[in-house]
Amino acid sequence: MTSARLQKTAVISGGSSGIGLECARILSMRGHHVTLLARDEARLQDARRSIEESTGSSVAIRRLDVEDAQACEAAIMEIVNATGGVDWLITAAGMVEPGLFETLSRESHRRQMETNYFGTLNLVSPAARVMAGQGAGKITMIASGAAFVGIAGYSAYAPGKFAVRALGEVLRVELEPQGVSVSVAFPPDTDTPQLAQENLTRPPITRLLAAGGGVLSANRVAERIIRDAEAGRFMLTPSLLMTAFGWAHSLYAPFFRKKQIRLMRELK
Repeated sequence: MTSARLQKTAVISGGSSGIGLECARILSMRGHHVTLLARDEARLQDARRSIEESTGSSVAIRRLDVEDAQACEAAIMEIVNATGGVDWLITAAGMVEPGLFETLSRESHRRQMETNYFGTLNLVSPAARVMAGQGAGKITMIASGAAFVGIAGYSAYAPGKFAVRALGEVLRVELEPQGVSVSVAFPPDTDTPQLAQENLTRPPITRLLAAGGGVLSANRVAERIIRDAEAGRFMLTPSLLMTAFGWAHSLYAPFFRKKQIRLMRELK
């Protein structure tokens, strides 16, 4: 049981950079035993050194491709065997390949759905079973502001993030009676290596739409996510814009679509 262990365990996918890394740093500073999951061994090593140097706490790492469901199951069970349980799962692994629908391949659509949705599901499934058995736990899934309304340039990215949001809404209801708190984060543009890479290929329409939203630091976003998840909130919105989208996206969506159509016509 969670209460019988002296140290809580946090597992973070996409933990080698960006929001995942900063969430790991915060939880490590608060006394959690943190395990970072990511595909790149060298970046994992760098992330571990960074956290250990800044917090003085030891960090575990494990190379993992979240698209591999069996490997995700094995990773969670190995962590449970080593630490006694899992108290917090944060699924920050993700990818984005922006582009207008007519330019994107089916392979790009499939890659982004496999990583962004199924990569989340593959870790949430075994972790939820563990937490339900413990009678306690937190699951925080990182979606995106693109999970609120359709945004031109994200036809391959947004569907996976919409699906993460839907999964979170269902699990919030199903797992709460078992003591498991589920939340979904909707970060705006965040200063991460992924955003830098994305900016190289964003279509003009997507650049225009993103220009007014600003860019937050990964640490600020992570701090808000951790704070609001600890408070038991479901919708984690690290900026005022995302908060507004969260509460009013259904009302705003028709006007936003008209704006995007106008811009698309002007850019032709």
